[in-house]
Amino acid sequence: MATPAEQDKRPVTVRPLQDPRPAIPPYEPLLLPPAVTESTRRILWIVDVYRASCGAVLLSVALLLDPGVLSIATPHAFVTATGLYFIFGVAAYWWIQQEGLPMPLPQTLFALLIGDVFFLALVMISAGSSGAPLPILLFPQLAASGWLQRTRTGFFHAAFATVVLLGLEAYRVIYHAVGGAPLFQTGLICFGYFATVGIAVALGRYTKLSEDLAAQRGIDVANLEQVNRLIIQDMQDGVLVVDLNGIVRGHNAQVTRLLGNFGRMRGGMRLVEFSATLHDYWRRWNEDSTEALPPFKVETTQRLLRVRLVRIGSGLNGGTLIYLEDLGRAQSEAQQIKLAALGRLTASIAHEVRNPLSAINQAAQLLEEDRVVAPAGERLLGMIRNNAKRIDRIVGEVLQLNRRDRQQPEVIALGEFMTSMCDEITQAEHIGKEDIVIRVPDDVLVIFDRGHLSQIIWNLVRNAWQHCKKQSASIVITARPGYMGDAVICELNDDGPGIPAEARTSLFEPFFTTRPGGTGLGLYIARELADANGAALELLPKGPGAHFRLTLKRAVTQTAKA
Repeated sequence: MATPAEQDKRPVTVRPLQDPRPAIPPYEPLLLPPAVTESTRRILWIVDVYRASCGAVLLSVALLLDPGVLSIATPHAFVTATGLYFIFGVAAYWWIQQEGLPMPLPQTLFALLIGDVFFLALVMISAGSSGAPLPILLFPQLAASGWLQRTRTGFFHAAFATVVLLGLEAYRVIYHAVGGAPLFQTGLICFGYFATVGIAVALGRYTKLSEDLAAQRGIDVANLEQVNRLIIQDMQDGVLVVDLNGIVRGHNAQVTRLLGNFGRMRGGMRLVEFSATLHDYWRRWNEDSTEALPPFKVETTQRLLRVRLVRIGSGLNGGTLIYLEDLGRAQSEAQQIKLAALGRLTASIAHEVRNPLSAINQAAQLLEEDRVVAPAGERLLGMIRNNAKRIDRIVGEVLQLNRRDRQQPEVIALGEFMTSMCDEITQAEHIGKEDIVIRVPDDVLVIFDRGHLSQIIWNLVRNAWQHCKKQSASIVITARPGYMGDAVICELNDDGPGIPAEARTSLFEPFFTTRPGGTGLGLYIARELADANGAALELLPKGPGAHFRLTLKRAVTQTAKA
């Protein structure tokens, strides 16, 4: 008996665990039958027309020509066989023209081949020795079988036709119905069957590979085109595609924002309709591409744009890419960073600032109520209260800058919204209801953040009321669908003196104001909130008075997704 130590040194045999589950056979790809496409139906239609035409020709020969000339011993049988072949051709044509094939494509092709061979054999038997060349008529059917199936099944069709026709000729030779020459002739024709099917199968496979490659290339090109379109749409620069005739073939959404014509631009317009300045630049660049083009300023948006043009294509298919770069963007981004830091700073100290302001206001109010201040000091108390309120208003408006990135878009019925909004404004700002005229259709729907839109309209109406004549219909608010149908144009104008030309360039800048006691943030915040919601707020050059335009996204239904 081995010791425990020796037992530990013995080799251990490890037996694999037996899996109780049955073994899964290796994967074998399934050969799916060819799909019945429009191309397949077209080939079947051509073969059916050919079959019916052959039957019609043979029947015409049997009816119109003298059987003796063709050495046909049984004319009546020949007429019957050709008639049956013609009827089969017409029936097969009707069968193929149905909405869906009654059988899969391989079975359909084989069934048609059986009919061809059977009725052609009847014609050969009735024609006697004159029917020896008739097997030639099967070449198109066999070629179509090989082309459509692209498999070795086509050779089976050729073998089936060969066996039947050679067997028929051999039978007729044995019983001395015909000589040996027709048998040899039919053998050569049957050899041609296999050659035809082989060529058709090879060409069909090559064509299938070419079609698959072309389809894949088409998908790749379509995907690449979509990617390019998405990249262009998301570019910060405006991009226009102009052909040799000055027709705009495409543009991205940034162009409408830079040029200030949101809702009116569309493909197929002439470049001069987009911008006369751009058209002049394009014309000068075509005359001399080395000429330096200076930046230009857009009147409606007050944006300084640099233009860069690039030639695309050549000859009659060429065109031009026009890039519009906003030179004020870097300055605006720096300003945004500064204002964001200011907003965060204000938010952090708002509590500490407003508490002392409240204490100052309360102390001034108590002093006024106790009447412990001399009459000469009441003017100073009024200055204290007014400046405290002004500081509180400035802090509140700067805090609103933090709301820009927290929009919650929803579908808003603009007419109902304007009516209720103006009721609130007239009560809060002590404005007569007849002083504001609203001309907004009830069926106009927009997609916007309700709180942001309220702030924008409130700022515009308050700004207009401060500068208008303060009489009936001094402020007019109108709205209408945009030119392209995907926008709503809302305009607000007053009957005041208007905005001076020297102030137009700085009107939407923060802390710019022409009114004593103003903070200079109302119009700036209004434009920022409009941009955050995908809208555009601009000052129009026409008068009288100040004329503002707000272009919003239009909603088709109340359930439209924002």
